[in-house]
This record gives sequence, C-alpha cells and structure tokens, in this order.
Amino acid sequence: MTELEDIEYVVEAASSPETMALLLATIIFGVIAIKLVLRIAKRFLLLSAVDNALIRFMLTSLRVLLGIALLLYAMKQAGIPLTSMIAVLSAAGVAIGLAIQDSIANVANGLIMIGTRPFKVGDYVQIGSDEGTIEELRLMNTVLTTVDNRRLVLPNKMVFTSRIVNYNTNPLRRVDFIFTIDYSSDLDEAICVTKKAVALSPYVLKDPKPRVEFYSASASSLDISVWCWTSSTEYWNTYFSVQKAVYDAYRKAGIDIPFEQLVISERKPRTMRRRAAKSSEGSNG
Repeated sequence: MTELEDIEYVVEAASSPETMALLLATIIFGVIAIKLVLRIAKRFLLLSAVDNALIRFMLTSLRVLLGIALLLYAMKQAGIPLTSMIAVLSAAGVAIGLAIQDSIANVANGLIMIGTRPFKVGDYVQIGSDEGTIEELRLMNTVLTTVDNRRLVLPNKMVFTSRIVNYNTNPLRRVDFIFTIDYSSDLDEAICVTKKAVALSPYVLKDPKPRVEFYSASASSLDISVWCWTSSTEYWNTYFSVQKAVYDAYRKAGIDIPFEQLVISERKPRTMRRRAAKSSEGSNG
C-alpha cells in the first residue's frame, strides 16, 4: 500500500462508529482516572513536608504527563500511527524549548530556591534594590509587597542571581542610631539622657542590653551612637519610637541639636590687596 492509501485507511478506520465510540470512552475514562490520580497525589503531598510551590509544580507536571499519555493511548486505539506523531512532538518540544529558554531558567531557579529556602512566604527581605514582604513564591516569579503597598513581580532568574537579605531569619535584630548634639552641650549628661530615653521604648529589649557611646566629633556636632535590640517584626516600631523618645528627652533636658551652617566670607582679589598694602605704607610714611 502507498502512503496515501495508508492515510486513507487510517482515516476510514478512525471514522467508523465503533472506533469513535471506543475513542470517546477512552478519553472520558482517561480524564476521570487522571483527576482521581491527581487528587490522591495531592493528598499525599499535602501530608508531606514538601513546599506548597513545589506541590503545585509537581501536580502540574503530573497532569501534563498523564494528559500526553492519554492522548497517545487514544491515538493508538484509533489506529493512528504513533511513530510520526512522536517525531512531531519531539521537534515541537525542541522548538518550544528554545523559544522559552528564559522561562525554563526561571522555573529551574524557582525549584532551586524552593529546595534551598532562602526565604518563605511572610518574610521581610531585600532582593537587590527591592525590599518588601514575600507574598508568593511561584515557579516562574516571586511576588513581593513593599512597605508602601506596591506589588512587585520579580523573575526567579533575577532573584536567584541577586543579593538576598532576609530580615526574618533571625528572631532578633539590632537597630542602630546616630544622635548629634551641639559642642556647647554636656556630653556626659547627653549620654545619660539618651540611655534613659532608649530604655523608655516598649520595643527595646533589656537583654541584650542597649549600648550608648560617644561615637565621634564631627565638623559641627558631637555624635552619640546607640545600639539596641528588638524583635525582627518590631524593627520599624522600635526605630520610630526611639527617635521620638530621644528627641523629646533632648528638648526637655535643654540639649541643643545642631543644624548645618554655612559661613561665607568675602576675599578681595590679589591686586586690590596689594594696592591697599601700598596705600597703608604711604600713609605710614
């Protein structure tokens, strides 16, 4: 039989009522079986310690594989030759892989991050120049919500190659301050006032103990350094409350806070200075 005759035979066999009924029954029972298998697999995965993002990926991959298997089986039942179809699918897979290589890289990096777990949903992180709370960890991208409620969708390829700072990994976090006072202020008194003001904040931990020290003598101020510890989740509450407490304490104690000042002096040109010097010499003579 020629190739054309083969095709006509396959079409005629596939269009027969018996074949169509068998094909329809195969697809219906196959879809039901796939749903049942996916439901069982999801139950087992949820009982395990596998990450939710990885569970979604595994279920999606299983659904695709079972769908392809069902399609090939149905074609076999219809009498359609599978050799040419597999070759077509292989060629299409290569072409699609080249077209979506960036997406594949995102998926691969997403799987690595799910496995290594540099952060989890709810962590406050800094990724490159972006900073916020992790809302979703997907296979293709990571969703971040910033402090000002902006939603950032970052490709996993970019996330994986960026510097990641996770502020929630450790339960405690140190908050650093530099407070400035005027040169005319009493340094020892200012340090004592600062210690008392820091201790007033309800978010500052007693252990580790806060540290208040003279830091440096700047051009227009004396700088006092403050290190205090707080819970990682209370960082900004601690920062704002300590700033306010120290400012109020300085005002109450009469400690001056310096501000930047610019001193402008007028300088005469060299020729004018020479003339002034000669005129003064002549008058003296």
